[in-house]
Amino acid sequence: MTKEVLPPLSIKKYLQNNLSADKKILISLSCGIDSTVLFDLIIKSKYFNNKNIYYLIFDHQKRSEGKYEIKQFIKHYKLLNKNVFIKKLTLKDKLSGFQEKSRSIRYDFLFKFSKKRNIEDIFLGHHLDDLNETFFLRKIQQSSAFGLSNIFIQKYKEIKIHRPLKKYSKKQIKSHANKNRLVWFEDRSNLELEYTRNKIRNYLYSRKIFKQINSERITFSKILHLNRLHQNFFKRKQNKIFEIEIEKFNNLNDTLKFFTIQSFYYEYRYLLLKKQIRDENIRNFIKILKAHLKNSKDLSVFSGKIGVINKKICINLT
Repeated sequence: MTKEVLPPLSIKKYLQNNLSADKKILISLSCGIDSTVLFDLIIKSKYFNNKNIYYLIFDHQKRSEGKYEIKQFIKHYKLLNKNVFIKKLTLKDKLSGFQEKSRSIRYDFLFKFSKKRNIEDIFLGHHLDDLNETFFLRKIQQSSAFGLSNIFIQKYKEIKIHRPLKKYSKKQIKSHANKNRLVWFEDRSNLELEYTRNKIRNYLYSRKIFKQINSERITFSKILHLNRLHQNFFKRKQNKIFEIEIEKFNNLNDTLKFFTIQSFYYEYRYLLLKKQIRDENIRNFIKILKAHLKNSKDLSVFSGKIGVINKKICINLT
């Protein structure tokens, strides 16, 4: 049996197409293989000035060896005296919802860290396997078409999120790491089946349905225009205030109104403190917008109020 030859990884073209070379960037490092390969590719591309590259390492303080691994990683790659920062995370509940909670905390801190240093672009090490695992997770959670068509957010508030490895598989990433003799540290918790994502990862490979899930994900990604439907009817005026072009909206049939509101809430879900809109919330929203609002008081809708601001119908998310 001939050994499979994997194509080399490259992100130089991605960088050239998406960022100017004088940009400040932030790389989120875990010291694991994925972010290590991302780090290696960015450095070897020589696209950015090294002084403009910032590194943020999260220490979840969940494994006793984690602190040692971070020190060894920094020492091996000679990141001492560079733009390297370590953020310790502390969660009271180490198991229940740990991965989701820590992800939310990381995103929030990445945003605050970047804003403070005028960084507009964050790089994460997510790859093709992560895409498919998240798609499958959302599928079993009965996510809507919006959730299945747009797996990874491209912006968190005003910060752009870059995932240049998302077209590469874990197998390709491992091949690159071994070929280039990279040093990384395996997180043993990635093998523990107490976590839902780890169970999904194990299931997809044990049942050999990874290609099937990938094909289905690609099909859903082609209806991404649905996520932009709200842009024709909801215009952002301030951070949480959006003007509603009510006449245009009310000319839609109820099905399109439903999709428009759903896409609006999905786009701005980061403003909602994890609240999830339900079908009855959307139907109530539609009913309110059918009414004559010009002379009425503010009316409550899901996660906000609808009222008149400067003679325009607006929703203020709270």
